[in-house]
Amino acid sequence: MDLGLQRLGQLGNGATAGSTLPGQVTGLGSVVAVASSGWHTLALRADGTVWSWGYNGQGQLGDGTTVSRRTPVQVAGLSGVVAVAAGHSHSLALLSDGTVRAWGENTSGQLGDGSTSRSLLPVAVSGLSSAVSLGAGPDFSFAIR
Repeated sequence: MDLGLQRLGQLGNGATAGSTLPGQVTGLGSVVAVASSGWHTLALRADGTVWSWGYNGQGQLGDGTTVSRRTPVQVAGLSGVVAVAAGHSHSLALLSDGTVRAWGENTSGQLGDGSTSRSLLPVAVSGLSSAVSLGAGPDFSFAIR
């Protein structure tokens, strides 16, 4: 990572300075999975909640704002999550019931809600059920059923 980019909070440690050494992101509890786009990071906790930090210009942190965060914030309205994926400026969560929620940039329809409007909060992916895995790229999302 370019050490100059830490000003947007990608390390999740509250600092604005970059680091060449690994460091712990505090306040997360027991984390079972992570996903990162390079600009933002998602952490899935053992309790099924999702936490995010980093750049948030398109709402990809899912906290209802476009304010970048240097420390983790909880993604609003999600529980029972079993997997996460991070696209360039959007995020995905797979719920235990096989449905998927998405939030952030949507100019290419990557949120799967039938629109091209960004969402600052998680929205349901339309018509998708029985998903077992998911992934995200720069401007697309996918799920395996």
